[in-house]
Amino acid sequence: RSIALSQVYSKEGLGHGVSFDAAEQWGEKVLRPLIDAPFAERSLVNINFPPLPAGEVKGIRVVRQGFHDYARGSIVEGTDPRGFAYFWFGLHGIEHTPGHASDLEAIDEGYVSVTPLTLDFTHEASLASLAERYSP
Repeated sequence: RSIALSQVYSKEGLGHGVSFDAAEQWGEKVLRPLIDAPFAERSLVNINFPPLPAGEVKGIRVVRQGFHDYARGSIVEGTDPRGFAYFWFGLHGIEHTPGHASDLEAIDEGYVSVTPLTLDFTHEASLASLAERYSP
């Protein structure tokens, strides 16, 4: 049984910190129903808190996992203060597919998202066709 908690944030208006106001105020409301809930084997629940003051959070949505388009990344080479080279991997304007009742949309719309996830990434539909390719 595992529960992952994440605080979503944006650079705009942060100053020097990330506000955990939504997580502090909504944490118990989100976690309490999960304490005695049955979890499927090899699964977990992922919870994301929006980057809002607690009073602006609209509620809780149980939704599917969204899809990020990470193809728009970049690698920036730099030198640290000690003179060592480093590489920073950044993402440009991450996009996601709207209209799928996902965690990404819930967060964008001001909700805490709750998403059940499975730890088995096997693509079941491909097992038989791949097995045929390796059969003598």
